[in-house]
Amino acid sequence: MIDKKISVRQAGILIIICLMANKILLLPSLMFQQIKSDSIFAIILMFSLDLIFLPIFLKLKSLYPNEKLIEIISKKMSKIVAKIIYIIFAIYFIFKVLLVFSITYVYFKQQIYQDEFLWLIIISCLPVINHALTVGLRAFSRTIELLFSIVIVGFILCLAFSLFTEMSMPILFVSDIKSFFSSIYKHAFSFGDYLFLFVIIDKIDIKKGDSKKLYEYSIFGMILVILLFIIFFSKYQVTAFMHNNALADILVFSIQFNAIGRLDIIAMLTIMSITLFQLEIFAYGFCDSFINLFPKLNKFVVILFFDLLFALLYYFSIGKYEILVNTSHYWSPMLGIFVNYVFPIICLIIIALSRRRKNERKY
Repeated sequence: MIDKKISVRQAGILIIICLMANKILLLPSLMFQQIKSDSIFAIILMFSLDLIFLPIFLKLKSLYPNEKLIEIISKKMSKIVAKIIYIIFAIYFIFKVLLVFSITYVYFKQQIYQDEFLWLIIISCLPVINHALTVGLRAFSRTIELLFSIVIVGFILCLAFSLFTEMSMPILFVSDIKSFFSSIYKHAFSFGDYLFLFVIIDKIDIKKGDSKKLYEYSIFGMILVILLFIIFFSKYQVTAFMHNNALADILVFSIQFNAIGRLDIIAMLTIMSITLFQLEIFAYGFCDSFINLFPKLNKFVVILFFDLLFALLYYFSIGKYEILVNTSHYWSPMLGIFVNYVFPIICLIIIALSRRRKNERKY
């Protein structure tokens, strides 16, 4: 997909949006079922491991400033290895789309309609996603950049207003080591958010001294999510497993605030905006991966294929909330392990091979 380059600020904003994917609604409840409030330590550990991605990405970018990732892998490994990796990427991104859509759809069904309105939300979402895919990375990154401040203010307001409710210190250190790392393994798919940076490595314009901005944006996004976890478990020390919409549920007892009225509309608008941004990002990741696998295909054909694949997968139950959540503990950890650990090792091997060849040329 042909796109002009985006700035480091835009890349940082995209990473913050990715960092929130699958973590601000259902994940706190799922993790609480296994390791209670120790989920706070688990997410800090997973974020720390994710952060290791950044220096690897920056080093690879410095070695290959204008080359696509698939070209880098093909050159240093082989075309077959590159194709296999990109097939995994395409699977990873389409399931990210399905998971984000399913979780948010159930949230809005509970909060607004109470009945099925699947086709209404699909008809509402798909044109927005398709438009983002059509105009390209730079255009929809600019749109997200323009609305980013409003979304972050909404997120912070949700955290702030939740402080006006009854809270107490989360009960910590209650899980054993086996359960702790089992939970990390089962929810590995919810992390690996820096993969998108690698997919668009040739489309990011990084000037000298800009790299620290990526760290700043990343840490800021991680802090917001960690604060959500802390507030959520402080509010629901025993019943957190019953609350599947963390960002909205922390406002449950504070939806009436003086003369302002219902505050849950802030959470609804924030979740709606973040979800649309995430769907655009992950859909772009899928289409970019697919078009690199089949470069002769027209962009609009790939977008149409994404729409049909998304609809078919959801129709045949793969994307539906209950089935997706129940089966995700079996297949999604494998995708998560590849993205979180195997792929960074592959990148380190490429960096090592590039350095060795560079040293050989000197002599």
